Amino acid sequence: MFIRGTRVQTPPEKIDQAIENFQKQVIPSVRSAPGYLGATLLVDRKTGSGVGITYWQTAKHLSASEQVGIQTRTQAAKNVLGTQIINVERAEVVIMDRAQPPKSGTFSRVNTISGDPDKVDAATVFVRNQVLPLLKALKGYRATIMAVDRQTGRSVVSTGWDTREDLEASESKVTGLRKAAADAAGAEDVQVEIFEAPVVELTAAVATPSKS
Repeated sequence: MFIRGTRVQTPPEKIDQAIENFQKQVIPSVRSAPGYLGATLLVDRKTGSGVGITYWQTAKHLSASEQVGIQTRTQAAKNVLGTQIINVERAEVVIMDRAQPPKSGTFSRVNTISGDPDKVDAATVFVRNQVLPLLKALKGYRATIMAVDRQTGRSVVSTGWDTREDLEASESKVTGLRKAAADAAGAEDVQVEIFEAPVVELTAAVATPSKS
């Protein structure tokens, strides 16, 4: 599975407009594309930062959808005045653990690690063997998705939580693992961001809870 993540900056007072545009314009545009597996929007209402993510069955499907991706980004910038496209990233999903079915209105902690391309697999093993067992035991845990860019060594680990309170309560449990995760990936540190997930639409292939 592969993802394309579009990072945007929107005036905070227009976040609701951006959410509506994602629901009514972006998702319908990409839904019919071959290999489409779903879409998620992450937003920070205070700063206006956001990430629109689409999921694709294969690298070929991701590549074939680039044109529709360009169209939806261009249209979003027109529909929501003041919106800026910061960057677009593509990555391979190497971990998809889901304790609960996807649900809009949940919260996500996004950990970004800029590491060594040669250590991507080692970082993946660390997250799977050391981080996941801890997360699964915490209140409000919903999912973990890890995606990597094997060429640059950049990894993103996103964890989903029922409420912001559950997310914040989990912070003390995972802080100590970040340094170890950075070391495993050959990185100096881990960038951490907190988002609301107001829009989540995933197909059954992605939405089914993982077997323990």
